[in-house]
Amino acid sequence: MDQPLRLSREALRALDARAIAELGIPGVVLMENAGRQAAEALLGALRQQSLAGRRGAPPWRVAVVCGTGNNGGDGYVLARHVQRAGHAVECWASGAPATEDARCNHAIAVRLGIPVRTLADPPSLAAASASWERCDALVDGLLGTGLRGSPRPEQGAVISAMNGAARPFKLALDLPSGLDCDEGVTLGPCFRADLTVTFAAAKLGFDAPSAAALLGAVRVADLGFDLAALGYGRP
Repeated sequence: MDQPLRLSREALRALDARAIAELGIPGVVLMENAGRQAAEALLGALRQQSLAGRRGAPPWRVAVVCGTGNNGGDGYVLARHVQRAGHAVECWASGAPATEDARCNHAIAVRLGIPVRTLADPPSLAAASASWERCDALVDGLLGTGLRGSPRPEQGAVISAMNGAARPFKLALDLPSGLDCDEGVTLGPCFRADLTVTFAAAKLGFDAPSAAALLGAVRVADLGFDLAALGYGRP
């Protein structure tokens, strides 16, 4: 039986670059595909919980924590599709988007009237924590595969606050914030997910024994094209 594809952070960067350069798929389209599929996975999980009596009936309330990079951009896309499906959604941003694709999707979310609040200081984090306890789902789009070492103190505080929210179902975009993509270890606070929707392929570090309790269930979402088109997964 073929082993599931596992990619390192450098291999994932190369994959994105090749999809853009060789296939002509703009980065913002890759982000759209990732965020849309994550939204579908989230709403599917909430639907299952509702049918099992562990969650109330829709519409649901969803909070999305967005970092400044492309992981945060994925979060803004997810928020838009959750809103489009008829649910209440709010975003909590750790700062202004720092990439072109993230800025694009942040701007769309704002134009659509999705609340985007800033996590700027302890009072705003306290307000966020209170809000998260009233939500059905909390989505981690804070940090992505590029993290090396421990999160910065302010990022660690956000992760700890997310973990402290007892009520919501917790979904990680690509990988839980604080988890090393290649090693599957943590050097500080790490988000504990019920479900991780990872993009293109599972990460190299997912096989580490220490990662299992943080990932929850893992679902691989494609980026809108067959990876075999770029030679991935072929013998």
